[in-house]
Amino acid sequence: MKFKLFSKTIPAFGLDISGSSFKFMQLDGPAKNLGVKAYADVAVPKSLIANDVITDNKTFLTLLKQSLDRPQFGRLTTNYVVASLPESKSFVRVIQIPKMSEGEADNAVPFEAENFIPLPLDQVYLDWEKIGEEGDKMVVLMVAAPKEFVDGYMDLLEKAGLKPAALEVESQSCRRAVLLPDSRETVLLVDIEAYRSSMIMVENGSLQFTSTIPIAGNSFTESVAKALGVSAAKAEEIKRKVGIANTAEYPNIKTSLLPVLGNLEAEIKNILKFHGEHSSRQVERIILSGGSAKLKNLAEYLGPQMSGSGVARVELANPWLNVGSQKQESFQEDSLSFVTAIGLALRGGNYEIT
Repeated sequence: MKFKLFSKTIPAFGLDISGSSFKFMQLDGPAKNLGVKAYADVAVPKSLIANDVITDNKTFLTLLKQSLDRPQFGRLTTNYVVASLPESKSFVRVIQIPKMSEGEADNAVPFEAENFIPLPLDQVYLDWEKIGEEGDKMVVLMVAAPKEFVDGYMDLLEKAGLKPAALEVESQSCRRAVLLPDSRETVLLVDIEAYRSSMIMVENGSLQFTSTIPIAGNSFTESVAKALGVSAAKAEEIKRKVGIANTAEYPNIKTSLLPVLGNLEAEIKNILKFHGEHSSRQVERIILSGGSAKLKNLAEYLGPQMSGSGVARVELANPWLNVGSQKQESFQEDSLSFVTAIGLALRGGNYEIT
């Protein structure tokens, strides 16, 4: 899906902006054998991005321009960009309307949207796509974002010398990266970043709904820092080294993480329960992505906790699933952090944008 206002038929790179960093990636090559042409992962000063809003445009633009000119790997060959829209600034909903033509649906969907979007329609950009049929109904995925936020975002990208080809909600990019295009699975994607986690329900291969929670990597770090009486930087170092385990050197790490893990587990179970109340399809697996999904033993810990909810397995995402054999092997360790950027970059090929 795309905001049609911004669509062009050109190659573009993917840009993912989150609370702690921004990442970009350009893919290049044949559609079934893409390679990484350029990428960067740039940490931003604390509070530069607060509640998904950039608070200091000048500083952000300086960082962005510098990294675009000098990526960590390779060189960008386009200034067209497919950029992410944060879940917190978007409204995602699946609705059903009577079967009709696309032209008729263009008029019908906005009327239905008024029941679900907590803003006047003249204050949002609205887009939709048909994702299926049920009886005499067509199933429609609807996405909206506030014009004020989108327009400011577009202006910032243009000031950086970029040409926005499309904007896309993070959940759409994540789904594109970690599931095959023809997937008909029902899965829950849990994208765990530094300051928030996104729960993304995909049913029969199509996005159904999303939810954002504040339990994320920073929550784990704070728990370790408090338990050991160390700085956040030291706690982050220990967390990455030990993961969810009690060791001889750090005998209480797992114990200190259990309350946060319990909260994350409860949130996931709430999502599974909500889905179960509204669908007959069983969630087959939970896929973890995002930089904080790299926490050692996280999937192994959550697996047994989710079995009671009927989920067969919990596993880490494969961000390279749809990229091909040219992926950068040296980049594999940090690739979970790039899931959204990879999904955006996959769309950025000239075969994706229409």
